[in-house]
Amino acid sequence: MSGSVELGREELEDRLREFDRAVGLLYPGREFGLVLVGGGAMVLLGCLSRSTADLDALLVPRELVDLMAQYDINCRVTHFAYNLEDRLVHLDLGTTTVECYSASLEDVVASKLHSERDSDAQDVRRPEVLEMLDWERLVEVVEDMRDSKMNDRRHSQFLHNYREYRQECGPCDV
Repeated sequence: MSGSVELGREELEDRLREFDRAVGLLYPGREFGLVLVGGGAMVLLGCLSRSTADLDALLVPRELVDLMAQYDINCRVTHFAYNLEDRLVHLDLGTTTVECYSASLEDVVASKLHSERDSDAQDVRRPEVLEMLDWERLVEVVEDMRDSKMNDRRHSQFLHNYREYRQECGPCDV
C-alpha cells in the first residue's frame, strides 16, 4: 500500500475498508476504534476537496500500529485539544472491525493552526473549509487547547495564529 499516491475521498474510504478487513482477519471477534485527523480527516468529512498522500490517526490501538503503516495510516500527529473525544464525528464507512471517527473540523483546524507548516495554513483558508467551519465551536476548541499540555510559548504562538486567522477569515464580530 505504501507510496506517494494521492488519495481522494473515495480512495481514502476504500483504504480504510481494506484496513478493516485486514484487522478483522488478524483479530477475529475484536472491535477497535480509530480517530482520524489532519488533511485526510478533512477530506473524509467532505470539507476539503484536495487529495492527500496518507491518513493521520490519533488515539491509536497499540495492536494496530504496525499494520497501519502498511495502509499509510500514521500516528505522528500534531497537537489536539483536550476533550477532543466530545466532538468526534462518526464516519459511516461500512467497516465491521474498526469503527472510524474523525476529529471535528474545528479540532482539525485548531491543530493546523498549531502547526507551522504552510500547507496547513493553506488548508484552513480554503473556501470549502471556511464555508463549513462552525466559528463558535472553534472558540470552544481554542479554549480547550489551553488544557492540552502545550508549553506557554507554543500556546502563545497558537493563540497568535488563531487571532490572525480569525481576523483574516472569520465572521465579522459585532
